[in-house]
Amino acid sequence: MGAHAPRQGLPVPLKGAGRVKDTPRNQEWLLALLPVFPIVLLVMRLWYASRQDTQTLLLLLQSISPLGLLSSVLLTTMWVLPVLILGGRILGTLYWLSTGRSSWLVRTAERLPGWVVVLAAVVGMFSWQLRFLPTLMMLSLTVAGLTVRDRFPDHEGLRAAVCYVLPVMVAALSYAVLWPVIGASFAARDLATLLLLTLPPGLTVLLTGPVPRAPARILTHGIAIAMAVFTPFLVGVVVMRAPILPLMALQMTEKEVPRVLVGYLVASDDQMSTVLGREGAVSFVQNDRLQSKVLCPDPGEVPRTWVNLHGWYVEQSVVSWLAPARSAAPVDPRCQGRPVD
Repeated sequence: MGAHAPRQGLPVPLKGAGRVKDTPRNQEWLLALLPVFPIVLLVMRLWYASRQDTQTLLLLLQSISPLGLLSSVLLTTMWVLPVLILGGRILGTLYWLSTGRSSWLVRTAERLPGWVVVLAAVVGMFSWQLRFLPTLMMLSLTVAGLTVRDRFPDHEGLRAAVCYVLPVMVAALSYAVLWPVIGASFAARDLATLLLLTLPPGLTVLLTGPVPRAPARILTHGIAIAMAVFTPFLVGVVVMRAPILPLMALQMTEKEVPRVLVGYLVASDDQMSTVLGREGAVSFVQNDRLQSKVLCPDPGEVPRTWVNLHGWYVEQSVVSWLAPARSAAPVDPRCQGRPVD
């Protein structure tokens, strides 16, 4: 072997990029763990719904369709994935531009294809609420600016256009379009919505360049680790609150006295209906005692703010805003536990 031959296992510089390619590692165990997290979430959701009662949990597992459980997890990941993909791309590229060193965060950002990043931004545009769209715009423009700095370091005109001119123009357009809802949130004293609508567009131009070399690792890797730690908990909280059963109000006769049972319908057949009450108690109701049934709205669907942009409420996504709206109707008194004649 020659004296100048590279040693096996040492990092080899990538041609034309100046980055270091590390030796591939055995990470198949990560792929094996991917299905585990949704399964754990589904079991914990049923455990939470059963109020930690094992027999009720077994009843729910026997009666509930897995597709209904998976839908709540999929709907949750629809808005979580854009955060992880765009955030990982930003932090990895930012660390490389600031230090010129490789790390697990830089390698993760490199392995994200451009079409995946674009698809994540498109998914976020349709699935995120109106008040979060300025943040999505900030993340997307930051990815574009850092990518141009990384791949075209000698094109000063392109860098100035993407990193400075474009963010300023988009910020001005954003403020012009969102001005009515910004004023409405200020009048309603909705501070959280006001900050989400005003801060991200103005901060975009400050995030398209490198940071000082000394705090770069702590800043980028600290944020990445915080995202990796807190995202599962955030997803878990959302899934725990997501409805998995239809909320029904059943009016029945009990000793010739009308009575209303409000709860989640677990199963129903020709003879009996199984209802899970809000307190976790399971009731078996014979169908010949039933007078009427009504589907009740989910209490979680009640908006917490009425701030809107021409009828587009800040808690609505693009999909929910464009979808046909259900006509407003008064709440059925049976959903409030009161029988009707």
